[in-house]
Amino acid sequence: MSGNDRASELFARARRVMVGGVTAAGRFNPVLGRPYYFDHGDGCRLWDVDGREFIDFSSSNGASMLGFNHPAINAAAAEGIAKGTLCTQETEHHVALAERMAQILPGAEQIRLVNTGTEATMAAIRIARAATGREKVLKFEGHFHGMHDYVFFNAHTPPERPYEAIVPSFPDSAGIPRVIGNLLVNVPFNDQPALLEALDLHERDLACVILEPVSYNLGCIPADPGWLKVLREETKRRGIVLIFDEVLSGFRMALGGASEYFGVTPDLTTWGKALGAGWPIAAVTGRSDVMSELAPTGHTMVSGTYTSHLPAVLAALAALKVMSTPGFYEHLNGVAEHLYTGLSELFATKGVEGHVQGLGARFGLYFGFPEQATDYRSATRFDRDANNRFLRGCGENGLHFHDFGAKNAPMHYGTTAAHEMGDIDEALERLDSIFSRLHEGVAQPVGGAR
Repeated sequence: MSGNDRASELFARARRVMVGGVTAAGRFNPVLGRPYYFDHGDGCRLWDVDGREFIDFSSSNGASMLGFNHPAINAAAAEGIAKGTLCTQETEHHVALAERMAQILPGAEQIRLVNTGTEATMAAIRIARAATGREKVLKFEGHFHGMHDYVFFNAHTPPERPYEAIVPSFPDSAGIPRVIGNLLVNVPFNDQPALLEALDLHERDLACVILEPVSYNLGCIPADPGWLKVLREETKRRGIVLIFDEVLSGFRMALGGASEYFGVTPDLTTWGKALGAGWPIAAVTGRSDVMSELAPTGHTMVSGTYTSHLPAVLAALAALKVMSTPGFYEHLNGVAEHLYTGLSELFATKGVEGHVQGLGARFGLYFGFPEQATDYRSATRFDRDANNRFLRGCGENGLHFHDFGAKNAPMHYGTTAAHEMGDIDEALERLDSIFSRLHEGVAQPVGGAR
């Protein structure tokens, strides 16, 4: 996958002018030794600059849940561009998008649009602090809520540390002042005694609790329903704002996301990725009394020149229309379950230790252990070497499973609305041979990308 090809030439050029040869750190693929260089995508397929075709299971880290080159999304975005590339102006389409979101998203009494998931979680925490007059944030070990300094901690707690009910703050990046960690309370996910201990100790200082109700950033670890119910009851009783970070889980298994799936409504929710079907748009939604802290009704500032850019707003409106179509989720979930069943059979029949965990159109692969992963510490037990050999085999055989390479837990992957049963069958045929090679300790090409 290297040598005298177009991708290698591009990477050589890129390294001369871009840090690490990439425009974003997550685009460097350490298994590959460079980023993928794709030329175009259509449906659930991608073609690289050397003409190789891939069945995609990364879907732009979850943003392209409708697939690539969707005609309704393309038409909507083109309409926005044709209106003059409006910035910093409100339109009737902004109103229509907010109205539709309020109709379908649990607890969405008021909406504020932003550009990215990072901006959304940053805004939600700011709103919670304004609403409560408190400053601390309780988050869960292994959960990722964007790259702003206030929460960029403990997505990668050193796994060799002993299990603790309240985990010391470890920044996930250089350049983050450690003192900010003093504003965080880090707790293991799905651990009720630890949760209650932390709430009892810090109740008077906590502005909010933020979590991924389905932690796809740990592969795929859902909240325990009973634990989640206790979390909702306790935060409500103590006057602490509960924030669901549905930037990744939103729309993934139901139109109302994980909140609809679990039947639990938080005070604030952040949305992104699938909302814009690949276009950059995100949102904070929530209770009117909490959201009213935002300017211009309150004194909490969340604004920006490119916020709710019109092509993205129109793309989101179109995406919500597609996702609201009767039968949409039956197809999305059915195709995903077909893949999960096939992967489970491969683990069982090919002598490869591990398992798949999936919910809706997103999943994780846990090479190296058969038990269900329920929190960060259990997820870190995955076999990185087997995982990387799997990824190498996929790349060499026309299956796109992207990986950042520096995670202590499995990467998340997914299917899209563009995948059909035939695409899954074709992928499973290739995976059958890859799993056979994994059992032998190698992962070599078995037919090549088309």
